[in-house]
Amino acid sequence: MFRGKQLQMQRRPEFARIRAVLGASVHFRDVEEPDLDHIAELGRIRRLRDGQIAPPDGGHGKHFFLIVGGCIRLSAATRSGGEFIYALLGPGSFYGVGNVIRGINTRAEAHASGDTEIAVCDGAGLLALLDRTPRLWRHVAVLLHKRLTHAMWAMRDNSMAPLRERMVRRLLALAQTADASRALSRHTPVTLRLTQSDLGRLLATSRSRVNSELKRLERENLVEVRYRSIALTDLAGLLEVAGSDVFVF
Repeated sequence: MFRGKQLQMQRRPEFARIRAVLGASVHFRDVEEPDLDHIAELGRIRRLRDGQIAPPDGGHGKHFFLIVGGCIRLSAATRSGGEFIYALLGPGSFYGVGNVIRGINTRAEAHASGDTEIAVCDGAGLLALLDRTPRLWRHVAVLLHKRLTHAMWAMRDNSMAPLRERMVRRLLALAQTADASRALSRHTPVTLRLTQSDLGRLLATSRSRVNSELKRLERENLVEVRYRSIALTDLAGLLEVAGSDVFVF
């Protein structure tokens, strides 16, 4: 009992917030509770302004990152000076775990999309935790395998699927990242903070095509387009459009 109280006193104030995000995350909710506690203890919350690099002081390869609030845009510059977006990551998602395991810097850039909070987590601490917790190694391996698989599915979608379907799949995926057990069953709208330009880059299409399709979905009362955000107003209807291939980064 005394040791438990002592541990609570030693934990930083942001521990509770990071732990809550991990426990609700589609990526981590199946991890055993003591392991979630240990992961949460590795993190410190950083607040980022719109467009700010995440984290502002670098640290890729030495840290991994959990989105606590807001949205992170993972992207890379193209030779023509444009931007290719790999993923838009909402609360409960993560990036940088593979880089920590390999000990390398990422080639992708991470920027805040709107005001955002991330947990900057110590990579060396994660490696030590994995080495003494084989069951957690297995979970992390599955996470990385899923992300690779989903990246291939996204490439397939962008090459073959109609824009309407792949757009709805990505919107639903963002809605599921945090608290997935309730996100697709609640009757109130789920609001996603992202721009139409970012959605277009993510789907390998133009902003004008994204705008046209969103207006069509809006006329069907499936979504509501707002300033720098999209509200998913009819989740059941959107699921019918998406089909079974909703995958979560």
